[in-house]
Amino acid sequence: MAARQRGGACSGIRVIELGTMVTAPLAGQLLADFGAEVIKIEPPQGEIMRGIPPVFEGRSAAFAQWNRNKKCVALDLKSPAGLAAARKLVDGADALVTNFRPDVLEAFGLDYDAVAGRNPDIVYAALTGFGPDGPYAELASYDMVIQGLVGLMPNQGGDGPPQPIKSPVADKISSYSAVMAMLAALLHRKAGGAGQKIEISMMDAYANFILPELFYTRTFLDAPPPVQWVKSIYNPFELSDGWVIGFVMTDRHFEGACDIFGLEAIRKDPRFADPGARNVYQPELMQEIAQACRHMTVAAFVELARANDLPFAPVNDLDQFMGDPQAVHNQTFVEFDDPGRPELGRLKLLNSFARMSGTPVDARAFAPDVGADNAEVLAAIGLTPSEIDAATRGRAVAAE
Repeated sequence: MAARQRGGACSGIRVIELGTMVTAPLAGQLLADFGAEVIKIEPPQGEIMRGIPPVFEGRSAAFAQWNRNKKCVALDLKSPAGLAAARKLVDGADALVTNFRPDVLEAFGLDYDAVAGRNPDIVYAALTGFGPDGPYAELASYDMVIQGLVGLMPNQGGDGPPQPIKSPVADKISSYSAVMAMLAALLHRKAGGAGQKIEISMMDAYANFILPELFYTRTFLDAPPPVQWVKSIYNPFELSDGWVIGFVMTDRHFEGACDIFGLEAIRKDPRFADPGARNVYQPELMQEIAQACRHMTVAAFVELARANDLPFAPVNDLDQFMGDPQAVHNQTFVEFDDPGRPELGRLKLLNSFARMSGTPVDARAFAPDVGADNAEVLAAIGLTPSEIDAATRGRAVAAE
């Protein structure tokens, strides 16, 4: 893999990441993908995600997925030397992103008021489960807790038990929300404004992302009760050798489906008379298509649908998606060797989602080892070798 490049859209911006698990680390990784210099501060033993399996040759796949393109500094924040080094890094940064608890940050003098007192231009993003105050502010939160609260799980379960999305989606959308807000604040500052604090509540970020379509029937408070609204338009169905999913809503799509799948019996069915009706009765429409095509293979069905401009796709597993022609064409996944760790062999990561014509956006550097950049980063802010050692190992030394 090539060495770290410069020239990304966020080149020249220094971001300090005080984070663990997913929310702050993913936000830091996104900014690093866009060219920011992101310095991750970890304890000397490394953050918890470094131990999440699978682990190969001392490196965690989980940690690798959230921490590429960064520099890593290992500091013992419980020691005077380590804390002083962390504060010095933060005081020279353009932005900070953290998902540490507010009381921890305050104890270290790394809360917003303390940092802004020393660095008033900083853009400071604090990610929490529920926000900085209120009845839940002190409660522990994880992704599944947020999913349980926000109201989608009954809809996910349909007629069965409530079902979560089996992915840390609330964590991840909180990260993307933080990055959007941070970039907006940095633009404001570049235009002559001041630095500021950004509060990102996982609960609010996830609600804003996941609930708009469920809110259709809650929008007009003084209107009559809404007409029937379909619980879900996401209805995969089984064919002879697998599953497909799609959506037939427009008149053109419906007429085409009737033509190619032999659905003359439902062409005049009032349940499917117009796009609004088809949206309400989408599960029933998918059942009609499934019944007509149950003996077809997935490949034959998808080929026929695509040839007639109907929006259907196979329900892939992960290996099938990695081999999908469009994913291969898009370089959705990137493979490389890490020159510093040849024992790891070939590595695979998800590539960046963005393609920018003028500035590079890419997965260009594997997640660093604990403290990999201590010497470079800490020497640049004036620490001597003995002070760097003390900051990492927690042994206080006199300034030289």
